[in-house]
Amino acid sequence: MGWKKTLSKFCIMKKVRDKANEPESNVKNSENIASEQEEMKEEQHELDLKENYESDEKYDESKD
Repeated sequence: MGWKKTLSKFCIMKKVRDKANEPESNVKNSENIASEQEEMKEEQHELDLKENYESDEKYDESKD
């Protein structure tokens, strides 16, 4: 085999590998983004609960 054929086969194989790896990285990124968004939602929910609890306490104190 000549070096040109070897080089062209190498380039084709590299392109195939790169294309095969792209969806995995996109899936991983979307999974990471989804998990980060879920964590942010949970943190926001906890903050909301805390704020509501504190406002309820203030209301109860003012009511007395």
